[in-house]
Amino acid sequence: MTQLNDPAFTIRIAPARKFVDIIMFGHWGAATMQHFDSELRRLLPALPAGGCRIGDQNTLFDTTDYAVQSQDEMEQFGGMAADKSIGSRRIAVLVSKSLAKLQVRRIAPDYGVLTERDEATRRPFEPDG
Repeated sequence: MTQLNDPAFTIRIAPARKFVDIIMFGHWGAATMQHFDSELRRLLPALPAGGCRIGDQNTLFDTTDYAVQSQDEMEQFGGMAADKSIGSRRIAVLVSKSLAKLQVRRIAPDYGVLTERDEATRRPFEPDG
């Protein structure tokens, strides 16, 4: 497993499970968003190195300790969400606030948005259909 711990986020990549677990903390500005984007792109090659093609992984974003973000940061996330070069087969977002749920729905309507960690870690692995 590949892991990066940063004060603003943790990224765990488990190629054998085809799983990326991202935990986000606090309020981000443009510099943190750029740092997150570059670190994620730097770490994702661990997937193919471990036998998982990028795009075949499932991803969980845990935003329970992540503040509601500004419109600018959410637009940047929307751009990342649409980027096929880092895309996932299925994505779940764990939220604790109604406003955060609305923000996620607006930028990425196809993501699963959940409030229970057990379900959020299980849902990306459920069969399609």
